[in-house]
Amino acid sequence: MSPDELLERSFSFVQRLGVPLAVLAWVTVFAASVGMGFVLQRTSLRPFVLRAGLVGGLALCAHLLDFFVTLDITPDLSMEANPLWRVIIDGFGLTIAKGYGFTGKVLLSVLSFQLFAWHLAHRASLFPPSADSFGEFVKKVGVGAPRFGNVRSFFAFAFALFGPYFFYITLMNVTGDRAPALYGQLPSPPVAIAVFFVGVIASYFVTMWRAFRRQAR
Repeated sequence: MSPDELLERSFSFVQRLGVPLAVLAWVTVFAASVGMGFVLQRTSLRPFVLRAGLVGGLALCAHLLDFFVTLDITPDLSMEANPLWRVIIDGFGLTIAKGYGFTGKVLLSVLSFQLFAWHLAHRASLFPPSADSFGEFVKKVGVGAPRFGNVRSFFAFAFALFGPYFFYITLMNVTGDRAPALYGQLPSPPVAIAVFFVGVIASYFVTMWRAFRRQAR
């Protein structure tokens, strides 16, 4: 089964689950952003606001660009591929679907800011006592830290940095509508996600290593 076929099947499966899943997805993101707000109350964010704000701002730009470009290309959302959005369109109509999409994307961007701020505030707890090389650092990072500390930190980092991927989705939407020849040359979403995720993994360890070296000076 090709990646594109797997993606199509997953979309079909999600759409079959219907409105409850779509509503649960929105509620989950809302609850997560509220919950992170309480978590971050116990953290001094001043040193991290600018960097986290940049990540959250990029996520917001990417999500809203995708939202408004989609509406420009297909105002009635008849060509929308997102299965969760399609379920809301079919179940509640266009107006509510627009509100669902817009607020969902804003909440995802807020959560990106929050999670990246949390990652920055807690990453030093994962640093090893010493590491003389990048390879040694990668092997030691997270050792001796609280259980699943490295997993939580990486999840926060990866979630926050996934937002800019929607710049690529916007590019696909625009070229699919106005430049089909270029669209046919672009990597499919599953391939693009895989490449993007590899880049996120590399960025996680590189930025952690650089922060470790700055702290060690």
